[in-house]
Order: sequence, then structure tokens, then C-alpha cells
Amino acid sequence: MFKYIKSFFTALNANAHPGDIAHAVSLGLLLALVPKGNLLWVLLFSVTLFMRVNKGAMFLSLILLSFVTPLGDALYDSLGYFLLTIKAAQPAYLALIDTPFVGLTRFNNTVVMGAFAAGIVAYAPVYLLFLALVKAYRAKLQPKIVNGKLYKAIVNLPIIKQIVEAPRLGGRH
Repeated sequence: MFKYIKSFFTALNANAHPGDIAHAVSLGLLLALVPKGNLLWVLLFSVTLFMRVNKGAMFLSLILLSFVTPLGDALYDSLGYFLLTIKAAQPAYLALIDTPFVGLTRFNNTVVMGAFAAGIVAYAPVYLLFLALVKAYRAKLQPKIVNGKLYKAIVNLPIIKQIVEAPRLGGRH
């Protein structure tokens, strides 16, 4: 967990492209929304591992948002039910369910379908929000924090130095 937190803050305060962080948070939200334990989640997760995003931000947002996304299950259930009962889409759903391995995605589960749809719809607004937040943080807040006395005092604490240096321990570089 410390590795992901460090990776996130390193990217946030470095020259990492703000879009990489924003995409990572959006992907973390999508993964947090979709219930785990089905092929859809595994496929989405596998694809994200090959994308150029900040993995620390993605894993951190996935972990943190996984605690709050179950609160929306009733909403996802209603949305999924609506999407799965669209008459015009029934032939496509029947063809998909008859396709080998597609049933393992559990797309026919109302909560899975609703959460996936909610994640797709929320992706762009979350991306734009975090893109703006990262840019605003770097422009206004970061210089004030780095030059502040509290930041300098915290950075010089021995425990913080150990955490920062932890990846180098044991000969890892």
C-alpha cells in the first residue's frame, strides 16, 4: 500500500503527465464499480495493466473507491435492469449469452451491467475533474506545500526518510 501511495505522490509532484494520473483514477473507479469475481472485471483489470497510466494512482483509487462503491448497488441494479430489459437489445443479449465464455463476464447480472454502464458514463467526467485538479494542485497548492515549514519538518522525520528510501533497501534499485 505504501508503494502505491508513494508512486501516486511522486507522480503528482513530478513531471508525470496529468492525463496519466486522471486516466488512472478513472480506471480505478471503473474497476471499483464493477463487482469482482467475473471475467469482465478480470479482462478490464488485465487491459489496464498494459496501459500507460500511473499504476499507483490506479491501485490507490481502486482500493479506496472499492469501500464506497457497494453503497450504490441498488442504483446499479436498477440501471442494469433497465439496460437488460431493452426490447431492441434482446437479440444481441441472447447471441452474447450463447457465445462461449461471454457468460462468464456476468453481463446478464443487473448489478454487473449497471455498474459497468455507470463506470463507462462516469469515466470522462472523472477524467476531466482529476485532470483539472492535478493541474490546479501543481499550479497553486504544490509550491505552497513544498515551501512550507510543516512539509520540511515532516520530510526530515526519520520514519518518513525510511519510507522514502524503502525501495532501495535490500539492494533493490
